[in-house]
Amino acid sequence: LHKAACCNLAESFETNPSVDVSYNDAVTGAKQIRLLGLDGIYSQLQTENIANFRGLATNFGLTYIPGPWMESIQVSKGASSVINGYESIAGQINVEFKKPDSQEKLHLNGFASADGKLEFNANTNLRLYKDMLTTGIFFHAENLSNRIDHNHDSFLDHPLSTQIHLFNTWKYNNHNGMFLHGSLRFLTDERQGGQVNFEKGMARNTQNPYGIGINNQLYEATFKLGYVFPSQSAAFALLTNAVRHDMESFYGLNDYDAGESRYNLNFIWTQDLDDHGHHVLNSGASFFHNQFDEQLNTQKMNRNETVPGLFSEYTLKPSDRLTFMAGIRADFHNIYGNFVTPRMHFRYQPDPRWTFRVSAGKGYRTANVLAENSHLLSNYRPLEFEETIQEEAWNYGVNFLQNYRVFDRDLQISMEFYRTDFQKQLIVDRETNSGKIIIAPLDGQSYANSWQVDVRYPVVRNLDLTVAWRQNDVKYTIGGDLVEKPLTNRYKGLITANYTTNLKRWMFDYTVQFNGGGRMPEIAGNTGANQIGTGPEFPPYTVMNAQITRYFRYWSIYAGAENMTDYMQKHPVLGYDNPFQPGFDATQIWGPVAGRRVYMGIRFTLNYN
Repeated sequence: LHKAACCNLAESFETNPSVDVSYNDAVTGAKQIRLLGLDGIYSQLQTENIANFRGLATNFGLTYIPGPWMESIQVSKGASSVINGYESIAGQINVEFKKPDSQEKLHLNGFASADGKLEFNANTNLRLYKDMLTTGIFFHAENLSNRIDHNHDSFLDHPLSTQIHLFNTWKYNNHNGMFLHGSLRFLTDERQGGQVNFEKGMARNTQNPYGIGINNQLYEATFKLGYVFPSQSAAFALLTNAVRHDMESFYGLNDYDAGESRYNLNFIWTQDLDDHGHHVLNSGASFFHNQFDEQLNTQKMNRNETVPGLFSEYTLKPSDRLTFMAGIRADFHNIYGNFVTPRMHFRYQPDPRWTFRVSAGKGYRTANVLAENSHLLSNYRPLEFEETIQEEAWNYGVNFLQNYRVFDRDLQISMEFYRTDFQKQLIVDRETNSGKIIIAPLDGQSYANSWQVDVRYPVVRNLDLTVAWRQNDVKYTIGGDLVEKPLTNRYKGLITANYTTNLKRWMFDYTVQFNGGGRMPEIAGNTGANQIGTGPEFPPYTVMNAQITRYFRYWSIYAGAENMTDYMQKHPVLGYDNPFQPGFDATQIWGPVAGRRVYMGIRFTLNYN
């Protein structure tokens, strides 16, 4: 997390070979991840093992988790444990925040970039009663008010934004098996995009500049209870959170307002079935409630989901070499009826140098038609959609990890393959009708194949090198034809190098990403693809990032640059000269929409010891 600026969770994946980060459009600043070649909506995002930042937070949730607040990130590919629910299809990303009982007493972080973004983060831990009762207070503020238009298309390269985020977490541990953890969160996020000369409060009509405004307010409360029985053979945990999210937005002449209330509860009972920990059973119950109230112009969409569920997962671990885990859950949906989610994981290590992993499982999720596709309102064509559906898919994966000693240093090679097959899916069809964008259930086949190879090796002392390559094959059916999914890179290569001097006085980081080309949408009866200058495909491109950090006793200063070659997608906003006329589209994004970003920052950390 110190290898790059990591202003938020989205930027934390710049040095990760498994997760891609890209913009949804050229005007809102919304970012999405891709895992196993699939959009981020198919990966379950959790904060401290509780499902979070979904629904209305889908488009901006990755920017709602400040980098300096994070302690660690866990990325799980493929079908995850049934304990965490039925939603993860491509994988799961879990974020752990800094703990209130950690040794970090005070941490401050200030950040500034040449394009005018300013950011300040602070967190402190207070020990209220010995080390049993502690609290952590977190504060985040960011502002970007510079109007920048490098490509002179009259549209802002990035939206003007202001975000305030407060987070308070509590922890109680009596050291006799009892554990309590709770937190409160408040976030307000305001964005303004569109043409450079659009002003807040300006009348929205075809005579004035095109503008976009998005205001989000989010409130969250979480509570966790855990207890380990004195025998150490059984334990239970209760995890719950309640979220309220309100959003008001407009895209040109379109108004989109929404409210979401969400409640999660998960109860887990863990039981050792023998005295050696070879047989473990995790069972429990869950409850999920989600109320959606949305309005697009005059069209209203309301949805109330209530989903109680039961699950059980058996783990066999006869030795450190072999682990087998099989789980199943049954959920009872008030709209989509009853469904069963089976999942299986297998790990075998015949030799300390070799590890094999196999996984298979099913996943379901309710598609949020407007919330997940609101960025598509940044174009002239209206959206045509049906009521939401429940998506359903199988995921299969195999992984092989090898470790060797080469010149007295550890060489690690990882090879993997994952396939996702959709039985039901909500498809965004930009191509079969030039007068509208159709969002409709899949009629045919849809799948994603992902191959990846990673090599990690310390070339010389203090110099760590990672080389990775991934190939994506993502296809779906539109208009009766199985076609390659547009705006998706066919491959990604990554090289990261980290050099740290003795005593960790200096740290140098360099990352280069090789992004493969892909297919552009081919709109029926339209030559829109040719407006981009690439014909039916977009080209491969390379992005380079670098950072230097100087460490002192309590302070560290860092400076760096992202997209060092200043590579930008040509014409990210089609029809920019007539945004209220046919041909306007700011959603056909396949590459960087902002140029080189130079930044610097300072960190201060004071520990208890």
